[in-house]
Amino acid sequence: MYPLLSDFWPHGKVCKRYGVFFVKSGFADRVIFIIDKDGIIRHKDVIGIKNVPTNEPIFERLAELK
Repeated sequence: MYPLLSDFWPHGKVCKRYGVFFVKSGFADRVIFIIDKDGIIRHKDVIGIKNVPTNEPIFERLAELK
């Protein structure tokens, strides 16, 4: 199990901080960040708003962090 964060409009605060929020259109891109316990981004995958990510690559990256 791992924690997830979802950020959405009109909030968008986290998306803006990570540079994936499109102010002009008012939405964020779909991006997966894997952040370690020290707060370091270990993986970033820009999926695109119209695509749905698959779980297997995410699980593989998470396993690498253990």
